[in-house]
Amino acid sequence: MTIDKASLRRQMRQNKAALTPEQKIAESSAVWQHVENTAAFAEAEHILLYHSLPDELCSHEAVDRWVELGKTVYLPVVIGDDLVVRRYSREAMQQGEFNIMEPTGLDIDTDVLQLIIVPGVAFDKTGNRLGRGKGYYDRLLSRTKATCIGVCYNCQLVPTIPAEPHDKLMHYIITPEGVLKTQ
Repeated sequence: MTIDKASLRRQMRQNKAALTPEQKIAESSAVWQHVENTAAFAEAEHILLYHSLPDELCSHEAVDRWVELGKTVYLPVVIGDDLVVRRYSREAMQQGEFNIMEPTGLDIDTDVLQLIIVPGVAFDKTGNRLGRGKGYYDRLLSRTKATCIGVCYNCQLVPTIPAEPHDKLMHYIITPEGVLKTQ
C-alpha cells in the first residue's frame, strides 16, 4: 500500500512531535558528526546548509562550527517562489519568509556550491525526498551539480516516498544511524 504525500507529511509531524528535546539534540549531533566524516564534506570548500526551523534537525551549531573549520557556508533565502543563496555571516542575519533566519548580502551563483545539505519532511533509501510541498529545493537543486546530502531524524526515514519526475534525488541520506549512499 502506498501512502500519499499529505498523509506522509501528517505522519512525520506526529513522529517529530514525539521526539524529546534530548532525542533531538542527540540525533542532530550524531547526524552532523556523520556529515563531517564524509569525503564529500572533507573535499567541499563551499557548502549550502540551512538554518533550521524548530521541527527540523537542528543546524545552528553546525553552521558556526563549519565556518570555524574554514568552510565557506551559505544559506538559502526565500525570494518569491525560489531560493537564492547567500554567504552566511553571524553578524548579517535577518528574519525572512516563514520566520527563517536568512543572511543579508548578495546572492551568489549556485555553480560555486560543492555540497548541499538538504532538510526534508521524509526520505527513503533510494534518495527520494519529501519536502513541505512548495518545490523550493527541487527548483534550487535543478540549478546545480553539487553533491546533495539529505539529513533527518531516524523517524523520518521511510520505506518509500511517492516521487514525481521533477523531484531531485539525494546522493546520500544521513540519519543518526549513519550514511546511506543512494547514487
